[in-house]
Amino acid sequence: MRSGEQCAAGALIGVFILGVSVTSDKALAAQEDESQTLETVTVTGAPLPGNPLLQAADVDVVESNEMEAKGAINIGEALESQAGVDSISTGNSVGKPVIRGLSGERIKMLNNGIGVDHQQYGVRHMPTTDTFLLDRVEVVRGASSVLYGSSALGGAVNMLSSEIAWDTPVRGETLTRYSSNNGQWDTGIKATGGNGRLGYSLGLIRRDGGNIQTPDETTHFPPPPSQDLQDAPAYTGELDDTDFNQVNGELALGFRDDGGGTWTARYSRFNDEHNFLLPPPAGQLPPSAGAEGVGQYIDNQQLELSGEKRVDGITWKPKLVWQNNRRRSNAGGRPRTAGFDGTIDVEFDQYTARLEGQHGPFAGLDGGTVGIEYTHKDQESRGTTQLSPGGTVDNMAAFAFEEKRFGDLLLQAGLRYDHHQIEGKASKTANPSQNVTDAERHSYDVVTGSLGGIYTLTDNLSLAANAGRGFRAPSLFELYVAGKHGGVAAFQQGSPDLDPETSFNTDLSLRWASSTARASATVYRNVIDDYIFPRDTGERRSGSPVFAYDQTDAILRGVELSIEKDVTSRLTLSAAAETVNGERRDNGDDLPLLPADNMRVGARFAPQGAGWARNPYTSLTVRRYASKDAAPGEPFSQFDDAPFGTASTDGYTLVDLGAGIAPRIGEQVLHLDLAVHNLFDEDYRGFLDTYKGYALSPGRDIRLTARLDFGA
Repeated sequence: MRSGEQCAAGALIGVFILGVSVTSDKALAAQEDESQTLETVTVTGAPLPGNPLLQAADVDVVESNEMEAKGAINIGEALESQAGVDSISTGNSVGKPVIRGLSGERIKMLNNGIGVDHQQYGVRHMPTTDTFLLDRVEVVRGASSVLYGSSALGGAVNMLSSEIAWDTPVRGETLTRYSSNNGQWDTGIKATGGNGRLGYSLGLIRRDGGNIQTPDETTHFPPPPSQDLQDAPAYTGELDDTDFNQVNGELALGFRDDGGGTWTARYSRFNDEHNFLLPPPAGQLPPSAGAEGVGQYIDNQQLELSGEKRVDGITWKPKLVWQNNRRRSNAGGRPRTAGFDGTIDVEFDQYTARLEGQHGPFAGLDGGTVGIEYTHKDQESRGTTQLSPGGTVDNMAAFAFEEKRFGDLLLQAGLRYDHHQIEGKASKTANPSQNVTDAERHSYDVVTGSLGGIYTLTDNLSLAANAGRGFRAPSLFELYVAGKHGGVAAFQQGSPDLDPETSFNTDLSLRWASSTARASATVYRNVIDDYIFPRDTGERRSGSPVFAYDQTDAILRGVELSIEKDVTSRLTLSAAAETVNGERRDNGDDLPLLPADNMRVGARFAPQGAGWARNPYTSLTVRRYASKDAAPGEPFSQFDDAPFGTASTDGYTLVDLGAGIAPRIGEQVLHLDLAVHNLFDEDYRGFLDTYKGYALSPGRDIRLTARLDFGA
């Protein structure tokens, strides 16, 4: 971090500490008169229902209303305002969560508590769940393998569908949103209801986005080479081939039995077509012919059968889930409007059976959760080019997560055993590489555990500590990939001898929660053995660099700070900062895809509304990102050596505005929200923006959202 940015970070930390100090004095003085209501909910990463602030693990909950008011279009964008959470972006269609510097295969994506797969080996492969169809999203920082097994060694994101309103005939919402930057229209409707015994929930949304716009700046790509313009992007202004179209929906039917049990069948589908802008000359034409894109097509279906039934003091929660995911991609230079050309076609069916029981006091413990889980994945690669091959993945697991209170100290501990098998199969691969033809079955037996505690220092102040062991088995892609991957503009090569990653994560948090202030300060350390990473071999194949998967030991260290203070009943101030350092332990090289150090300050003013102008608010947020150098072998790091563009990025500051009102129209409420991103049309490259090597990040975007409630 540059000296100026270090000073700014120090200043923000100082403000944070001062804020906590001032808040503490006021809160302690008012403790005797103040009763704080803490909501009890079932949250991800906890053995029993409770308030997220009172769990050993760091858990954040982001509600649907918050996501829609800010105009969030994807999961990554919806969560990136949380301290320690960032997003890998590609235009408006892609937003992949990054938690404490880890992403992709190291973050477990869950849908209603069940792990889902979106072929996340690709940096640009987005989660296949729509934000509009969710009730809330829960984010767990740190190893969560005890509950969710492989891939949860960095954290978990649980996307929770809209709940059924069992005792209301109909309740719902319509949504219309326009985003000015890419001329995007979002139109959706969702509803729920029931008669006490039978219930339903449904939702449908269409998103249609055009090309994104960036500030008009000097562009360059050879010939002729120019030292003065070498860092200039190849494309600015309107970025061709960055459009997308989605139609996503969900339908749930539920039944309540006479014994208080609930049983639900839920079907969802995510259907997407998009283009990605390619770097020159990655398509079929010379750079002088202009920009080229690649068309991709994603279809994800999911059927979930779930129940909840209390029997003899134990609440049983059985779940059966089928997921079908198909990802198709054209050859470079063939956009989606040209139709699918058969180049890459990877499809899998994944079946998960999970039974968990939530119990009360037992054997001296206060309660917890025990469970078993089995997952089978069957994948086929039918394209003319093998990228990820066909094969099978099986995982069997048993786990227990318990808690015990000793006065002001609450301890939470868990233990899990996984038996994991993975095998690449030439019979399921249309054009198998030699590695796949010679593939043998890999089997891993792994035990993971966690131990955490939270100590209540005062009614408002608590100290939490957590230690967890996580693991991640190598994927079919990492073991056997063999082909040019347009998503990273490189030829990727697997390694069939990879071992599973294992991690030991520790964190320590100081938390403050009162009726007028929320604050936390966290330090963490995550040691990962056999960390899997793409290594730049220095070779080139068909004009592209060759990245081969390799392993080494790694370590990540970081700090997260956040504070939110209600200065008055109408004015709330907030601040947050994060820094994460990750490096290989053998040579000290940075790990790939770490977010740049960043901080934000914000203010929200909600004056008293009068007449039809109900619940008015305005907000201002200023975000500062430090400069960041690309790590060796990082996806897109090759653009630091290209005759145009860059993979390393300079520091920049963005300003966002928000405003809204909620007038009543008859018996219904109309929510009008305005969100302005990049108010000053800043010329910048986001470090986690995958277009950074050859284009600028999006310019000003004005999003206007109208949501109309209907029903009871």
